[in-house]
Amino acid sequence: MPADSATSTAVVSGAVMTHPRRREEAARLAASLPLWGTSVVVDPRPEAGPGVLRTARAAWAAMAKDATHHVVLQDDVVPCRDFAVQVAHAVREFPDTPLALYANWNSWNGAATRAAALQGASWVPAVPGEWTPTLALVLPRADVEALLAAVPEDPAGGEPDDAVIARELARRGRRALVSVPHWVEHTDGTSLVGNDVYGPRHATLFADDTAAGAAPSGPVAPPSDVLVHLFKGRVHVVLPGADAPRWLSREGYLRATGLDGRGRRRCARAVAAVRAPSGFAALCEEIWYAAYLMALHTPAGSAPGSPDLVRLCLRSLVLGGTADRADLRLWAVHQVAPLVGLAEDGLLAGLQDRADHGRPAPLAPARLAALPRASLIWSHPLTLEER
Repeated sequence: MPADSATSTAVVSGAVMTHPRRREEAARLAASLPLWGTSVVVDPRPEAGPGVLRTARAAWAAMAKDATHHVVLQDDVVPCRDFAVQVAHAVREFPDTPLALYANWNSWNGAATRAAALQGASWVPAVPGEWTPTLALVLPRADVEALLAAVPEDPAGGEPDDAVIARELARRGRRALVSVPHWVEHTDGTSLVGNDVYGPRHATLFADDTAAGAAPSGPVAPPSDVLVHLFKGRVHVVLPGADAPRWLSREGYLRATGLDGRGRRRCARAVAAVRAPSGFAALCEEIWYAAYLMALHTPAGSAPGSPDLVRLCLRSLVLGGTADRADLRLWAVHQVAPLVGLAEDGLLAGLQDRADHGRPAPLAPARLAALPRASLIWSHPLTLEER
C-alpha cells in the first residue's frame, strides 16, 4: 500500500522477525502496523539453534512484490507515536537511503546520535566500522535484493545480521542514516542470543521521551570525526579514519591534542560537589570529561537541540555508559539526577572552551594510523581500575 499516496510514489512493506517463543509479541507488533501489510516471519529452522541471520534473511525476503522499501523490525521493540507516518515521510525525503531507526545507547552510533542531537540535527550518518543497527531498519528495494543475493537462505555459522548488513552495505558503498531521536525503543525482555551480558539495551534517545517527538524532516549532521564513547564507565575517544576507526583513552586524547590541563580544576570542583563514595569518584570524572569533549567537538554556530533532548542525551550517556557493569550501573541509576547535573556542568565547560579556543586540531594522519583499531574496544575495553 502506498506510504503516502497523495504525495509519494513510495510503497512500503513490513515484517517482524521473531522466534517461535515470541510469536505472540511479534503478532501484536505486526497488527499495530496494518498499513504495510506487516507480516510475522518466524525463524524457519528454530530447532537448529539461534539463527538471527537466518531469520533476518527470511524477513527481508518477505518484501512485497510492489514495494519500493521494506521495513524489518525485531519483535522486542516499541514504535514511537505515529511510527508508520514518520517512516512514510522519511522514505519520501530519502528515497535511496538505508534508514536505521534505532541505535544502542552504548554504541558508537549512539555516540554519533548524541553529537547530532547537540547540533539540532534529525539524522546522522552511521559510523563506518560498526554494525548496522537492525532492530528497526528500512532498506530500499535495491539494497534488499543485493542482501538476498549475498546471503544464502540457510547461512552457516553464527554471524549476526547487523554485521552482515553492515558489510554488504559497505561493499556497495552504501551508508545508512540514523534517526535523531530514535523511532523505536528496545524492551527489557530476555535476549534469545545471549545479549543480556551487555546489561540493559535501550535507545540512545527515544522520540516519545521528548516533547517534540520524532523529526523526519531536518538537517543531516555531518559525519563525526571525533566520537565520545562512554563504555563500562570509561571514555573511549573513537576517531573514524580512512581505513578503520581508531581510538584513544580520554587522557591520551587530551595529551595528544594539548588539552590535558584544560578543565581540570572545574572538573575537580564538579566531581567534589557530587560527594560520591571513593570507589565512584573516577566514574564521575569520566562522565564530566565525556560531556566536556562532546561539547568541545560540537561545531560552532550549530543550532542546539531542545533542552529536553540535550538532557536526554546526558542521561543516556550516564546510564548507557555504565550499563555493561552491574556495580557501576546500580549506583548510576540511584544517582542519575546528580550525575546528569555533573554532565551538564561538563557540557557547559566544553562549550565555553570551544568558544574561547575553537575545536582541537585533528590528529595528523600518521599519528591516527598508528593508534589501535577501535574494534578492540569491544574485546579489550578500558576499565576504571586501569586509571
